[in-house]
Amino acid sequence: MSAELVLPRDSALYQTVIGAAREQRCVFFAGLPGVGKSLLIQQTALLATEAGRLVHLLQWDVARGAFETSAILARYPEVDGITHAAIRKAAGFWVRAAVHRWDRAYADPAHLLIGEAPLIGNRLSELAQQQPDEAEALLAGEHSLFLIPAPSAALRASIEQARAREMAAPLHARERANASVDVMQSLWQELGEVAARLGVPDARVGPGYDRDQYVGVYARLLRHRRAQILDVTRRFEVHASPYDLLAVASELVPSADEVDAAMRLVDSLAPRELERQVARWYEV
Repeated sequence: MSAELVLPRDSALYQTVIGAAREQRCVFFAGLPGVGKSLLIQQTALLATEAGRLVHLLQWDVARGAFETSAILARYPEVDGITHAAIRKAAGFWVRAAVHRWDRAYADPAHLLIGEAPLIGNRLSELAQQQPDEAEALLAGEHSLFLIPAPSAALRASIEQARAREMAAPLHARERANASVDVMQSLWQELGEVAARLGVPDARVGPGYDRDQYVGVYARLLRHRRAQILDVTRRFEVHASPYDLLAVASELVPSADEVDAAMRLVDSLAPRELERQVARWYEV
């Protein structure tokens, strides 16, 4: 089944998304698993294509898959559905240079990069960090926008139920790489711990989605970027997988040589230093 536009054209959400699709050079959706990033990426891509843009994608699950070779997984295995810290860090080493290479290769403003950046737990959190490299001007500039989808509590519960169904009977091969409901809940626990460390007002550690705490943490993480909160309060009638897309111009995926280079950087870190850097992913 092909993708279709489901955002109501008279909604504030549609106006924000279509503005980003038409005007930005890079649009990144940042947020926890299970807040609707994949659907909004799909909808942005549809609107961008409708506007004559050439769409390129950067997605965490796709990029990290290049690091999950049998040799690397033998050393750094996934445990309880959670990607090993070494692979998360390697993807972070790769991503900023990859965005800069894309910017140079597709300089025409007709090209648009749409990215997914979970950030939490060192999942492409390097995109939010200020670093003295060639990618910083683009990431921090006026032509890049980070959008934070913020569903209501009721909608978040509905998304979790849908995620459980997707994992049991995926409509698209990429849905198999989605975070499970258990992983989603463990990341919520981590978000609460980070909120307390960052001094987010009324931070609490425990189960259950808290929209204000979630938004507070992500706004803090993206304070060096142009960022906007996307309030999502209604469920959309979706008939296809959010991973069903029209043709895209390219996807940013590490080559074998880039994987090797990033893993060498990871291996150059002492185990304690690797653990420290990944644990402190929220320091931006």
